[in-house]
Amino acid sequence: MNKRLFTILTVLMITVLVTSPVAAGGSIKLSGVSFSLGSLIAEGYAGGLGSTDVTVVLGASGIPAITCTNPGGNDVPGQSYPKVSATGEQTLLGDDPIRKNGKAPFFTETDDPETIAWDAAGCPSSNWTGHIDFIFWTKATISVYSTSTGTLLKKQNYTCTTTRYPASVSCVAAP
Repeated sequence: MNKRLFTILTVLMITVLVTSPVAAGGSIKLSGVSFSLGSLIAEGYAGGLGSTDVTVVLGASGIPAITCTNPGGNDVPGQSYPKVSATGEQTLLGDDPIRKNGKAPFFTETDDPETIAWDAAGCPSSNWTGHIDFIFWTKATISVYSTSTGTLLKKQNYTCTTTRYPASVSCVAAP
C-alpha cells in the first residue's frame, strides 16, 4: 500500500514540476501596454511566461488616407478608403537575461502598408498609383503564441482612436 501511494505521489509531483506556467493556458498576462505610431507600435510586458519561448503578434486594421499619383507625377487625394490591415511580431526567448520571473518586455511594430491598388484607392485608371499616406488605426489585437507549438496562449483585442494632426493613437482593451 505504501509503495503504491509513494508511486502515485511521485507521478503527481513530477507532473506538477514539469508542467510550465505556459502549458496551463490562461496564466499569461499583458501589462503596461501602450501604443504609438510608426506604423502601429505596441509595447509592454508579457508575464506568466516561465522560461518558454513565445511569439508576440500585433495585428491591426484601420482606414487609410490615400494619395493617387498620375504618370506625370501629380498627386490627388484618393476617392476610396478601404480598410487595410498589417501585422508585426517579436519572439521572446525563454533564456533571455532581460526576462525576470517569467516576465518579459515586448516591442512589436506592424509592417507599414505603403501602396494600394489603383482601383481600391479610387484612382482614375490603372496608369495611376495609390499610396497610403497615413492610417487611422481603429482596431488592434495582441496575441501570444508558444513558439515551439504555435499554440495560442493569450489574445487581447483593443479599440483604437487615431488623429493625424497631431499624429497620435490611443487604444483601450476591449472587453
